[in-house]
Amino acid sequence: MTIKSIIIDDESHNLENLKRLLDKNCPNVDVVGMACSADQGVELISKLQPDLVLLDIEMPNKNGFDMLESMGNVNFEVIFVTAYNKYALKAIKSCALDYIMKPIAISELKDAVSKVAQVVSEKKENQKLKFLVQNLKNINQPQKIALPTAEELYFVSIDEIVRCKSENNYTLFFLNNGSSILVSRTLKEWDDLLCSHQFIRTHQSHLINSIHVKSFVKKDGGYILMNDGSMVSVSKHKKEHTLNTLASLK
Repeated sequence: MTIKSIIIDDESHNLENLKRLLDKNCPNVDVVGMACSADQGVELISKLQPDLVLLDIEMPNKNGFDMLESMGNVNFEVIFVTAYNKYALKAIKSCALDYIMKPIAISELKDAVSKVAQVVSEKKENQKLKFLVQNLKNINQPQKIALPTAEELYFVSIDEIVRCKSENNYTLFFLNNGSSILVSRTLKEWDDLLCSHQFIRTHQSHLINSIHVKSFVKKDGGYILMNDGSMVSVSKHKKEHTLNTLASLK
């Protein structure tokens, strides 16, 4: 995952040095902008919407703390980079993710970036799930859901989903065009979101869309035959619920 970042420092050689260290040692950090003052930094942040700001503290006119206070809503992570250790406690209280002393130790820089990567990743996943839940609740809009993968965010009509299969902490979505999408989060979480849309949990590992059910086959203990030709297991303790639910929907 790429961390979109901005560096703010009033000394140009510090800007260039930190960028060089990041480019060499932290390949997941993309420095999209550099600013030599707090005011210029605010403009860049507003324009570029970074995930991370590496921020000097002592700068003319407005220091790093003043800049953050002036912004109100801080929706990015902050690593303070300073030559003065007297600000450590205040930096922690200001909710900075980390605090690095100049001259910069590469190990400390890597550790700080690693913390940012984890926080940013979790934040983005939470935003995706929040979007998905809001999408499902909005009955006035086309019934689509957002499916987050490691590389993309897919927007799929609920009616396109034939079935879902558990893959440990992931879920494999099978669509009616023959494609499949491996999505983060467990099958239980998707069951909770889709159960009100005529999806049925037939098995610990299977969730089906009832509109794509072709038949219930009684032999071999019973299984569901889907319109795409796939056969879905029905566990013994979910068999009665599955058949009753299908009967009530038809």
